Amino acid sequence: MSEHDTRQSFDEQLADTKKGALALGGLVLENTRRATEAMLENDLDLAQEVIAADDEIDDRYAALEHAVFSTLARQQPVARDLRFLVALTRVLYDIERSGDLAVNVAKGLVRRDGYTMSPDIHGLLARMSRGAADLFAQGLDALDSLDAAAGRRLDDADDEVDDLVGELYSAIAAESGGMGFDLAVELSRVGRYMERIADHAVNIAEHVTFMVTGSFPDDLPPGVRDEA
Repeated sequence: MSEHDTRQSFDEQLADTKKGALALGGLVLENTRRATEAMLENDLDLAQEVIAADDEIDDRYAALEHAVFSTLARQQPVARDLRFLVALTRVLYDIERSGDLAVNVAKGLVRRDGYTMSPDIHGLLARMSRGAADLFAQGLDALDSLDAAAGRRLDDADDEVDDLVGELYSAIAAESGGMGFDLAVELSRVGRYMERIADHAVNIAEHVTFMVTGSFPDDLPPGVRDEA
């Protein structure tokens, strides 16, 4: 095989691995949105579907992680290719952990046999959860396009989700006497889960910045940081 053919074959491996990561992310995004719908509609059957779907996510994650480490061992890549593969291991982790968090939301709903909540808390949960899912989708878009500027942009956008989580905690505290301690704890956990999904989205975008530039957003020089 010529050097050109070897390079082309390796590029195809990288492209396939990236495609697999995006497909995995798509499954997690779908499950996150279904978990949100199940929670807001008290749909226990849908929650069970979310829980069951995690097996495929875990299997795909394991296969992709194995493929990346196999490529690292066999091809011994350098420079940008090495950055891409190393960063991709972290991206895969962030995707898989987000999937686990969506399942946690569904498990909490099933454990409580549905939630009874005020319109205010319902509205906050809806905005927060949909905001976290939208941010996760943006993280996947950044990976798809290798957008070096996404790390900084998503870090800024994450503030809105954090603010909604803070509002949710305050609303739960204000209503905790009426809703009961156990429900207050469970809904607070939902806030934490969604906050972490948004954080994982930021991590994905920051790893993309590293793939492209060799630095994380906060480590870039000011001029480059603003352009990246």
